[in-house]
Amino acid sequence: MTVSERSPVASVVDRARALYGLSRGTQAVLSIAQPLVAALLADGSPSPGRLALATVGGLAGFLAVFATNDLMDAGVDGRRFATDLRADTGPDIDSAGARHPLAQGLLTRRLALGWIAGLSVLALVIGALLNPVCVLLFLLAALLEVVYCRLATVTPYKFLLSGVMVAVGASAGWFAFRTSVDPLPLGLFVLWMFAWEIGGRNIPNDLADVAEDVRLGIRTVPVVYGARPAVWLAGGFLLVAFAASGVLMVVAWPVFGVVGLVGTLAVGVLTLLRPVLLLVRDPGAALPAFNLATFHPVGVLAALVAALLLR
Repeated sequence: MTVSERSPVASVVDRARALYGLSRGTQAVLSIAQPLVAALLADGSPSPGRLALATVGGLAGFLAVFATNDLMDAGVDGRRFATDLRADTGPDIDSAGARHPLAQGLLTRRLALGWIAGLSVLALVIGALLNPVCVLLFLLAALLEVVYCRLATVTPYKFLLSGVMVAVGASAGWFAFRTSVDPLPLGLFVLWMFAWEIGGRNIPNDLADVAEDVRLGIRTVPVVYGARPAVWLAGGFLLVAFAASGVLMVVAWPVFGVVGLVGTLAVGVLTLLRPVLLLVRDPGAALPAFNLATFHPVGVLAALVAALLLR
């Protein structure tokens, strides 16, 4: 069946699937846990209405930023599809929907820009309603995303920007519920998100893309320094994330108690320490490690919610 013969319903479904892939929908939905954890740390008894508003605004922001990444990388991704794609090494959360739909010609640039603009406006409006600081943090995270993409072929140390970007975006959850800064818990949270993003997502994702990145001239830690140094770097950051999350739950003991601490540590063993073991044993297990680590904030959020319900 040709494109012209497809039914309108099929065309709408295909377009929705492409937009979902553009924004890495599954990853964006899972990422909502990051600012929600910050929100619970800032306010142990959040208003349900405010929490719902923050969730919608956060989802719009994540969808917009992930889509911006694909838009910025459309040229590079187009070159990926001009050669052999990465070998199938298992399910990849980032590829749900459609992998790089702009590069595949599944979406027009105009539609992608409209999608990003609409989501950004929604995120900014909700952020302004919650706290203007959230607007500044969203804009800063978006700017860091653009700079990160521009540095693709320039330096392998752009992974540091990735960590800062995630920590900045996640911190918006704190300011959506609290105007003051509590340096110790907020500082630990920022360190935790920074280390988790680098060790759990950024470097493992680069390990899975080494063959493609070499052909495309993209400079990453595994491309420049090799797989084994990249594994040890990722493992180090994952250990820092595990330690920071544990110390944070000790600091937050008056609110979350033993359930919050034990739950967070248990989740960390499965989604932070297990990926370390997977990578050390076999750098080729980068995607399984990435997928496990991606669920870390979701697991911690579940533990904190359980702690509040049982309090």
